[in-house]
Amino acid sequence: MPKLSLYHLKFPHGLHVGRGGVESLEDSFEYVPSDTLFAALIDTWVYLGKDASELLPEKGPPIMKITSAFPYAGEVRFFPRPVDLRVLFSQSTLQREGGGKRLKKIRYISEKLFLKAAAGEDLDAYLFPEDEFEDPKEGNCLQGGVFWLLKEEEKSLPAAWQMPESARWTLRRRSIYSSQTIPRVTVDRINAAPNLFQSERIVFNEGCGLWFGVENPIPDFPSLLTALGECGLGGERTAGYGHFLWTQKDSLSLPESSDFAYLLSRWHPTADEIEFLGQKYSAYKLVSVGGWLRSSQPVAAQRRKQVWMIAEGSLIEGCPRGDAVDVAPEYEDQDKPGIYWRNLPHPVYRAGFAVAVAWKRRISDGEA
Repeated sequence: MPKLSLYHLKFPHGLHVGRGGVESLEDSFEYVPSDTLFAALIDTWVYLGKDASELLPEKGPPIMKITSAFPYAGEVRFFPRPVDLRVLFSQSTLQREGGGKRLKKIRYISEKLFLKAAAGEDLDAYLFPEDEFEDPKEGNCLQGGVFWLLKEEEKSLPAAWQMPESARWTLRRRSIYSSQTIPRVTVDRINAAPNLFQSERIVFNEGCGLWFGVENPIPDFPSLLTALGECGLGGERTAGYGHFLWTQKDSLSLPESSDFAYLLSRWHPTADEIEFLGQKYSAYKLVSVGGWLRSSQPVAAQRRKQVWMIAEGSLIEGCPRGDAVDVAPEYEDQDKPGIYWRNLPHPVYRAGFAVAVAWKRRISDGEA
């Protein structure tokens, strides 16, 4: 049974994690993917004078594994909605809703809903009302339906959000985060001409932020996390984005995956695990991960190789483990076609180790 040490991150000045890589400015994720977070931790570890292999050996399993960092509000943590809605709702609910907006809007489910669904329980009875002005009975939502939670969890939301019973329906108008498009300018070094561009920033409301879990954290993890908070996470750190304060919470024990798993992290399958993707009940989303690398060696900034990974919230028939893939760039020799070389003295790993939770499969053969 995996035991996750939980950490809550608070970003006073917002966050930017580019959808096209950390350097992408126009659009930002509202969460931090596990591979991005792991890379930032390793980069900070090296900055502190440590050896990267102490966190990520070149051979063998990782010293620790981490989930992606997802939103929280008060003491309510949210998990990405599973890719396949059939593991949350009965067939009758899916048929009744059809192409309705209510199910399409949901992107995150609360921790208690997550645990109920993982144990095989239908969540039909907890669905929030479609009508904004209808009084919610068992379930409610935030941010217009993006975040779904139980009625009993409302008391754990930020204190400023607490309201009389008669006004509970207004909770759906509360937002955990908002996105802001900020105009920025750079000055050309040659002719001093200004160049205007836009940058998206994610701003979390009071009492909200991101949480993530760690399997087997190293003893120095608190110091490492403090240093990362001071250095900043994501892009546009020189503008103040990405700096955070952290709080450790109680640990969370989850059932370990065996034959059907839900991913709390991005996953890069090993050669032996590719077959999991072709299994009957696997439902997953692919993401292409690229971006720029940063090295402790005196080399120019370079683009990493792109790699395909399986996104969080995917459901895998099998027991995913994953690996780290070397994405250091290689260049073809112009004088010797077919011969490639690299100018880095070390590998550049993209961590795709799965943090997978057992999920009780409810999909029947007739529904597959």
